[in-house]
Amino acid sequence: MYIIKNAFKSITRSKTRNILIGIIIVVVATASCIALSIKNAANEVKQSYLDSYNVTAQLSLDRGALRNAANTSDTAATATFDPKEFMSNVQNVSAENIMTYGVSEYVKSYLLSIQTNMNSTTLTKVSDTIVTTNNDRPRMDDRGGVSNVSSGDFKVIGYKSLDSMTQFIDSVYKVTTGSMFDIDSNNNLCVISVELAEKNSLTVGSTFVLNNPNAATEVYTFTVTGIYEDTSTDSEFSMFSGSANQILTTYTSLNNIVTTSNTVEDTKLSIQTDATFNLVNANVVDVFTAELKTKGLSDYYTVNTNLESFNQSIAPLENLSSFATTFLIIVLLIGGSILVILNMLNIRERKYEIGVLRAIGMKKHLVLSQFVIELLMVTSISIILGGVIGSVSSVPIANYMLQSEISTQETTQSEVSKNFGGGQIPGDPTQRKNSMMSAFGANSDVDYVDKINAVVDVKILLQLGLIGLILTIISSSISMIFISRYTPLKILSNRT
Repeated sequence: MYIIKNAFKSITRSKTRNILIGIIIVVVATASCIALSIKNAANEVKQSYLDSYNVTAQLSLDRGALRNAANTSDTAATATFDPKEFMSNVQNVSAENIMTYGVSEYVKSYLLSIQTNMNSTTLTKVSDTIVTTNNDRPRMDDRGGVSNVSSGDFKVIGYKSLDSMTQFIDSVYKVTTGSMFDIDSNNNLCVISVELAEKNSLTVGSTFVLNNPNAATEVYTFTVTGIYEDTSTDSEFSMFSGSANQILTTYTSLNNIVTTSNTVEDTKLSIQTDATFNLVNANVVDVFTAELKTKGLSDYYTVNTNLESFNQSIAPLENLSSFATTFLIIVLLIGGSILVILNMLNIRERKYEIGVLRAIGMKKHLVLSQFVIELLMVTSISIILGGVIGSVSSVPIANYMLQSEISTQETTQSEVSKNFGGGQIPGDPTQRKNSMMSAFGANSDVDYVDKINAVVDVKILLQLGLIGLILTIISSSISMIFISRYTPLKILSNRT
């Protein structure tokens, strides 16, 4: 009790010195409180965003692996390299494969569609004089090789589920007349574009015939259940939408047509399978990829995810968290160094007091305890004040800094766009920017996390308390070293 009373009296006697120490600790505590709240809030928002983020994966040919394998085959002395034959040996990912891959503990759901090109003797394709398409040029078949068969005038897409029809979910396509077909139907029901309907005077209930472009006698009759409008603005150089000659039907209907065409190898339809896997979370990407390999996915395929978009969205948060950590370390180093210096000066000024206390028989640890208690009292009050100031200012400061980071990211992307000649593309300024950003792989419409709630909670208060304790121990260590090195007689004999 005597030590505590003496420590309190010492604080009141040296008000100026202790106020200075208190101000320094308040500044350190405030800065630490803000830095900790920003760091914790950024990490919590990042984790929350990650938990709610729909991580998708898609399969695509690994062109690097294909080139390496082709180069190896090309240099082999045993045979002459044939690119077409090489590509024909690359395992094709079929719809059946996708269904097998979709049965996994790492997959919440999967979206599947297949598409092919067909001709028609009853339909006239939609075209204009601004954009023309050469349908006689060589095209890529479903294995990625060059196909010699003719490409049809109409793209036919078959969907496995309504969820696979993402253009309608995203409001890019909208049925304006009639209704969507029964997704489980196998009766060649379909929806067509407004342009195609107007061009051919088709209405709901109309029928038309599609045929295999490689076998004109192989015909199939389709029935229109709905007419949709394409609201996208991608085709800025055309008076018609990119989906004008597109016919949407069910997976079962189109798969039946493809299966029928497969009976003759030379005239079978070339199909493309599109699949998107909705994964449980971002942490299962690697194990899901490994599982696909065990299920037979060729090494020539790779798994692509949308995590790049996620990383771009949280980039400002990452930068803010990193800055807060660096700032916290700098503040603690500078604040701790100043406190050590002040405590050294304090010990030098009070060395006679230390000598007297030691001379009257006070143990070294008791003398040290008094200095520690003094500093702990000042530190505790300062930490509380710093915590109050930090809790009030942390939210506005955090969001101001986050907006600054977002602005920096956007400015950087804009400058890169200019470097690529972003201002040279005719048309709408937003479309010019989007075109250039997509040209070099940047996301022109990143959905940044633009607000965090950097509140001071119990966890941060405990961390502040720990910081105060550490500063007290570090500063008091000078007292420990001094008191343990000198004897009372030496201290008193050196008094000036």
